[in-house]
Amino acid sequence: MFDFTNSDSTVEIDMKSPTEVDVELNGKFFNTYLVKEKKFKHNIVHEAEQKSEFKMDIVIISPDISELYKQYRGAPLQLPATEFEIKDALCRARVTDSGQVCRISECILYDKDIVGEFLARNKEVDLEELNYLAKVMSRFDKHEHELFKGYMAMKGPFVLSVKDLINAAYNLHCCDLTYDIDEDEMLGRYYADNGLLEWLGDARKEIWEFLDYTKLGRTIREKENGVYTESGYFVFNPNEYSTVYDGGEFPEKFINDGYIFKLLIAKSETGRAADGRWLSLPASKERKASFARELGAESLDECILLAVQSIECNMPMCITGLSQLGMLNSLAHRMRDMSKSGEFAKYMAVLEGIGFSNLDEAVALANSLQEYELYEKPSTIIEFAKDWLARTYKEVLPESVFQHINFATYAEELITQHKLALSEYGIVKHIDKTVDSFEGKRQPEV
Repeated sequence: MFDFTNSDSTVEIDMKSPTEVDVELNGKFFNTYLVKEKKFKHNIVHEAEQKSEFKMDIVIISPDISELYKQYRGAPLQLPATEFEIKDALCRARVTDSGQVCRISECILYDKDIVGEFLARNKEVDLEELNYLAKVMSRFDKHEHELFKGYMAMKGPFVLSVKDLINAAYNLHCCDLTYDIDEDEMLGRYYADNGLLEWLGDARKEIWEFLDYTKLGRTIREKENGVYTESGYFVFNPNEYSTVYDGGEFPEKFINDGYIFKLLIAKSETGRAADGRWLSLPASKERKASFARELGAESLDECILLAVQSIECNMPMCITGLSQLGMLNSLAHRMRDMSKSGEFAKYMAVLEGIGFSNLDEAVALANSLQEYELYEKPSTIIEFAKDWLARTYKEVLPESVFQHINFATYAEELITQHKLALSEYGIVKHIDKTVDSFEGKRQPEV
């Protein structure tokens, strides 16, 4: 562990493989450093470049894997999220079967981890409920966010469930916030000066100079069960509250964007992002035709591509124009089918681990998916090496020998021997029947 020069930040490094090192900043995962390339694996988005819309940051984990694999951290996800964004996060968390248990280990809302610091501890956090809450909250304006913060502050920690927060989001009309009042004296003066106390209206003005405004404010606050927040004085009126969600059917049905890729397209004669619209892929022939008409074009041949969004982070750099639309849409259809057949996680792992530089290579990897295996549980090559050694040599070596194995050296050998690749989805192994059939003949270094 070391400190950056001229910085209060603490950095911790953890070797995932001989070529990749995880970097933690102030106890949280920051990025993966590529040793040979001397650069970070993931793009670093500066604060000024980040979108301003509401987001809820969560971490999904598999409790079973978390107990057995120390380098496992789960998968981060921003809510609200679409169907395939959630699917991708679950795959990164190694939750690929409907029977597997997933848990929300962290949820950052208003710069606080509400899982560890706020929500009731006797109830598991449901991902579907949390995503629904985020969708509702994404419509809030600034004032409504302050009202919601006030409600949370009034209720206090370890009382509310996500279901309670959903109901609160629909009952903001019961809330009132007076800004810039943060103590009893200010509250007392505010009520007195604005004629909010009927009994004070008939009192002679010279009596006012003898008022104890602090005591007056405290009496008002205790009577109204009000609380002071970072923004001001908050009051909740329970008489107007109504339960809209009981844990069953959600009050609203949001349109689900089941995109795998999204293209921002505009008519050629305008070519401006403000005039563009997003086309979600996969899309049917009819949908593409209607989309062109929405842009005022006869066909998409009259349009241009402005931007690309993808659940796979490298794909946007491979798409240069609408001439690739057919191939990209076909790949999107295949990836949707993969999610049904159980191969979605493996394909995403192969895309990341093996890598691709253009759309043709991405399609070629989809065509050769049967040549790869995905080991979902290990998060590092060294963890994979430990599992592989135990499985391969368990009947050959005594158990006492395993603690003396040089797993870093053994991991390097496995990388070369099996063309291993590291990804957020697990370890990708190239299937070589010749090599695999002879596995076990060579002993690892002790």
